[in-house]
Amino acid sequence: MKIELLALALCCLAFEKNANCQGDASQIDPNVPEERLLKTKIESVVLYQGRAAITRVATTTLTAGLWRLRFEDLPASIQPETLEAKSGSGRILSVDFSERASSEAASTSDAAVLDAEIRKINQEIATTTDTLTGAQSELKVVESVSVRAATDATKDGGTTKLDLASLDGQLAWMATQRTRIGGVIRVATERAEMLRKDLVSAQNRRNALGGRSKATQSAEVLLAMTTEGEVPVRLSYLVTDARWEPVYSIRASPDRNAIGIEFDALVIQNSGEDWKGVRLSLSTARPSRAASPTSVTPWVVDIRAPYVQVSESTAAYSMDAPAAPATETVPAPMEMKDASAGYLAKRKSAAEKLSEDAVVDGSGPSVTYTIALPFDAPSDNQVRRRARIASFDAPTKFVFQTQPIASEGVFLRGTLSNASPFQLLPGRASVFVGADYVGATPFVGAAPKQEFAVFFGADPAVTARRELIKKEDRQSGLFGGGLDTVSDYRVTISNGTGRSIDMEFFDRRPISRSDKIEVNLSASSLLLSRDADYIATQFPQGILRWDLSIPATPSGSEGTVVTWTVVVSRSKDIEITPLPEK
Repeated sequence: MKIELLALALCCLAFEKNANCQGDASQIDPNVPEERLLKTKIESVVLYQGRAAITRVATTTLTAGLWRLRFEDLPASIQPETLEAKSGSGRILSVDFSERASSEAASTSDAAVLDAEIRKINQEIATTTDTLTGAQSELKVVESVSVRAATDATKDGGTTKLDLASLDGQLAWMATQRTRIGGVIRVATERAEMLRKDLVSAQNRRNALGGRSKATQSAEVLLAMTTEGEVPVRLSYLVTDARWEPVYSIRASPDRNAIGIEFDALVIQNSGEDWKGVRLSLSTARPSRAASPTSVTPWVVDIRAPYVQVSESTAAYSMDAPAAPATETVPAPMEMKDASAGYLAKRKSAAEKLSEDAVVDGSGPSVTYTIALPFDAPSDNQVRRRARIASFDAPTKFVFQTQPIASEGVFLRGTLSNASPFQLLPGRASVFVGADYVGATPFVGAAPKQEFAVFFGADPAVTARRELIKKEDRQSGLFGGGLDTVSDYRVTISNGTGRSIDMEFFDRRPISRSDKIEVNLSASSLLLSRDADYIATQFPQGILRWDLSIPATPSGSEGTVVTWTVVVSRSKDIEITPLPEK
């Protein structure tokens, strides 16, 4: 009888315990959570400029109850305030960050302080980088406005009379903006340099403490489960000291009239954790050999003003304003069409192909590219990993361009449109003609279907020689009260390629800033270009352009000759700014 009663009591106790375990989450004592250390892997990375959003994932089986899930060995560069957690089931009650001193450290308290200092400096560097990037973008907008300042100030498309009031107002605004933005850039640059020095100092002091790891960062997720089951848990956070930059490989194939482009990303990170087999997305959001020629600048002639001593505070504007059109208002022809990028022969071998094309999301100022294949990137600032975003070929029109007054050499240029669905971002490009490396050039970017140009360096087989044949002053006017300065120019073009080539030849004539000075172009041996874009934008700025078909130059022949005359007219009693001697 006693044995039977004991058995019955044990059964009751078991039933009671089981019933208590099956209660809902509201009946769980929050003071007694069960703990579990999760083994996680980095699932995805969204990389920005200066920081990255990391998502870790772990899958575990949990019973009903309250659980404290630990994510350990988080990187020192983590921004704790950005921690977020998601669960496939149950309810997340809290996410907490903790930092524990490591026993490996020589002085755990000192190590913890230095770890916090390093983390703070990295955050400040990221913020300063954002400020600097924003200011640089703003400066580009101001410079783009200055490109059209003189054109917009020209009345009736004329070439000799400028609306000086309008031009002076625009120049004053641009000078003010450049001063303001320049100050922001200077302060941000100095701040970034100081922070980098502070970071090196803090890292050196931390390393001097000894031990591989001075502190351990971890996150704790408090999760209430109402049922038993397998639960995926994701932890997301931002880290600093990670970035990417767009790079291009460009190859020209003139015999095929084609250009190919490879659009890649260079990934550099020193976040403190390695990325292995992650799903990588690249975001544009913010949370020495030249391959292209120098542009022809305007040539301005004006009445010489008497010398006036100016104060240091006013010197910048007083001296810069008159020179603004000569240095800033006329972009190179490639810049008028959003130039740069190049051709690359399509790579057939799987060994040469880095990955499949990425998937693009968004347009305009914020674009995200998701790389098709799993990506590896060690936490090592010295290692730069390349990820393929896109590659494509496009039909191209090739033409030679020369402006011997500005730069030596005759440059090969290809014009094409962005045939990809991707926004091609500003970056740097390595330029090739076939298998031959030409040099590096900046790439200003292009939207899908947007036309742009790219230069492929100077061709030594084609030359252009410019000469000032004669320059003299002549009396003019009915009674000889006028004075004309007459300059005769000649350019000789030699084509040693063995075939006929198309060429755009650029030069300049003076721009008058006074109605008392008249400038005329005469006696041109060939007609100027009839291109509508050139006539509307560059011709009013005094830029001369001829569109030529240059036959192959026979041995012993001088080549193709272009001549023209520039006449600057004014009264004898007017002293003008000096005219160039060539």
